[in-house]
Amino acid sequence: MYIKPLSLIFSCIVCSLLIFSSSAYADKPLKSALGLDTEQAAKMAAIQKEARDAMRNPRGDLHRKQRELRRAKTANDSAAIAKLEKEIPPLQEKMKHVHDKEEQEIRAVLTPEQTSKYEQWLQERDAMAGSSRDVKDY
Repeated sequence: MYIKPLSLIFSCIVCSLLIFSSSAYADKPLKSALGLDTEQAAKMAAIQKEARDAMRNPRGDLHRKQRELRRAKTANDSAAIAKLEKEIPPLQEKMKHVHDKEEQEIRAVLTPEQTSKYEQWLQERDAMAGSSRDVKDY
């Protein structure tokens, strides 16, 4: 008899924790690494959401074109390869523009001390990029 009420209470607690710990406070590793206050974290979350939303369509288009290019190369279709190789760079440039805008807006929110921490965080993140794939020995 007591199991149902306890499991219901537990479920409610877990759900409320999930709701309140969502992306309202920016990327948690970034927030803690830079020591962002609540206002900065909220601004950062808004910037990141806007960038994710702006990146969604170009990323999808780029991935589709890259898949088409791989298929064209497999089929040895030189006309399709030439066409797709011209279509991919503008999509990459569009994504770079969104990323650069996001980074500029993030820097505008940070203090000078946080900016230097952000630079260090970016270097560490870039050093880790792809590292999990590089060590796999299949």
